[in-house]
Amino acid sequence: VSSVFMVLGLVLTIFRLAYRIWLGRFWVEDAWAGVAFLCGVAAFTSCWTYTKAVGEEGIISFWVYSFTFPSVVWAVRQSILFSIVRIVYTTQHLRRLIFCLAGLFLGLWAGLVAQKAWHYGHNTCWYQTTRKVHILMTQPMIMFELITDCLSDTILIILPLRLLWSLRLPKRQKRMILAIFSSSIIVTIISIFRGVCQISKYITVLALTTDFETALSLLVCNLLVIVTLLYRIISSAGADDSISIDDDDYTTRITTGGVFTTVDLDNAESGSGEQRSSRIQSTLQGEKTVNTV
Repeated sequence: VSSVFMVLGLVLTIFRLAYRIWLGRFWVEDAWAGVAFLCGVAAFTSCWTYTKAVGEEGIISFWVYSFTFPSVVWAVRQSILFSIVRIVYTTQHLRRLIFCLAGLFLGLWAGLVAQKAWHYGHNTCWYQTTRKVHILMTQPMIMFELITDCLSDTILIILPLRLLWSLRLPKRQKRMILAIFSSSIIVTIISIFRGVCQISKYITVLALTTDFETALSLLVCNLLVIVTLLYRIISSAGADDSISIDDDDYTTRITTGGVFTTVDLDNAESGSGEQRSSRIQSTLQGEKTVNTV
């Protein structure tokens, strides 16, 4: 069952990357999705290899899975983080904040991988055990991984909610975008459950939980592009004038010949409600004209 979700996540990632390249809007968040895809393929392969491998093959599979599993999760987090930049690109202050958070995520990711590399390589007596899984992690390592998971996922949930909450969009579109970003809480819940399984030494459940977390992370990574694409298709079929047929999702950052055009939310937030709405709509109409040209 976990393999079905994993394959679905990988297929959606391929579709997402091909779609973004076809539109000519391949950006940093798509590159991170590509990293998550490569790590996901390695994790999926090593997971199945481990179920049948013995001796040296089992050891190699364990090493590969131990590093690719967290790499999938953290690459997905980076992709979601840069998706926020693409959607709400208002000030240099916000841009620096996002880049600082990206650096923080990289540091936490590197710290986790370094801990595992040192712990597994320092004492290789575990090579002789038959079932390795992740039961070898010490309790401080488990707590570090759990805290970093909760911290990063909380940032990815609160930040877009805070930035998008005051944005004047049709309620249906706004709720959909907020729900997509809030879906990271599913991965958080699984991460907490995985930490409990590690501490309680539930080996069988731990292996399944880890596989599901990897698969669901890939699914969450592609929700913004896939769901908004489907919504655009449905809305265009229903002649919904609130959706631009030429746009692939609800991004306000558009590339036109190397020049970025944005919605100035700072200025849009000043004035009355009708004035703010008029400013946003006029800016969007201007972008559509430039995009068409």
